Amino acid sequence: MTLHHRWLCVACVAAMAIPASAAQTPVESQELPSQDTLESWLLSGDPRLEAWGAHDALVTRNKTLADDLLALARAWQPLPQQTPGSSLSPERQDERDSMAAVLDALIQMEVPVPADTLRNLSPDFTNDVAILLARLPAEESGALSFELYRSPPEPAYALQYVSAALLALHPLPGFAADLLANLRVRAYVWVVLPGSQGGGIGRGGSCIGFAETPHEGWPPIGQYALSKQKDDGASLVVGGVDPIYATRKEFAHFHGDGCEMSWGVYLGPEERRRLISEMSGINPEALKWQTEPHTTIEFQTLPQFDAELLLFVEEQQENYRATTDTLVSRDLMTPAEAEDSLPELELHLMDMRGEDAEPITKTSNLPPRVEWSSPGTF
Repeated sequence: MTLHHRWLCVACVAAMAIPASAAQTPVESQELPSQDTLESWLLSGDPRLEAWGAHDALVTRNKTLADDLLALARAWQPLPQQTPGSSLSPERQDERDSMAAVLDALIQMEVPVPADTLRNLSPDFTNDVAILLARLPAEESGALSFELYRSPPEPAYALQYVSAALLALHPLPGFAADLLANLRVRAYVWVVLPGSQGGGIGRGGSCIGFAETPHEGWPPIGQYALSKQKDDGASLVVGGVDPIYATRKEFAHFHGDGCEMSWGVYLGPEERRRLISEMSGINPEALKWQTEPHTTIEFQTLPQFDAELLLFVEEQQENYRATTDTLVSRDLMTPAEAEDSLPELELHLMDMRGEDAEPITKTSNLPPRVEWSSPGTF
């Protein structure tokens, strides 16, 4: 849309929403609106004018309008929780698009946004909040980071990860213990006949994109995709063992922060392990335990199988204890927290002996924080 046509679109709304005056009425001009006009748009209560005010404040880099932008962010009313099949009203969709434009301006103009405001915005604008949270000093962001790490809004996978990454750089008491204790290790135990080979587990995934529709009379809205890859034009959000980058893209509407806007950025078991290695001062590749370990046991007798399985479990837990000892030595975990912070170890038996083999019963005397999964047959 040309500047000439943009003025024609905005003029109709401005005439209805703002008392007419020479300073407030858009005119057909190649010049951007005056500061007074932008301020009146931001204070108009009309989502479309607010979006244009934020857009043009960004174009002009007019930081004198920062307080007005912050006031809009502070006044945001969270959207109703969506249920399957439900949708937002057109009015609330416009309000969301308008706030996305406001947050884009605050991000691009590098305006600090207080933690209380970010907390209120976090259910609806997770990627924007992640970027703004990472810009706050650690003493201002720490409490909210811990809150969003432990109880992130749904869905807010990237925001939870960024919160954890910030805490790994500046740990708060209890964080290391919580991060480790809520890590679930999925161990695959291949049970084979003597002389046979084990197997492997495959992984896959997909991400469905969204369809873009026009939004007549509105400015384009800058939105942020988060990624572990540093693409051209990307900016650093948070550093550390796995830096996260943000790439700005413009859309007609705000599309939320689904997987297409934060592909691969989530706090899974491996991400937890790598953040723990960072806090331990150990290269992740040098850490002696994995989140999906594999072992193969040749089944001869049930007592022999049980003994080898328990030996595998003990080796895993000894490696976990070496990590907790390191965290205790670095004052990131108390001795009292250490034993209760071992990762949950899930044993997934993959029985490859054939359908005629006698079923394997649950191994007795499994130590705490170890779970048994019924064996599958292949």
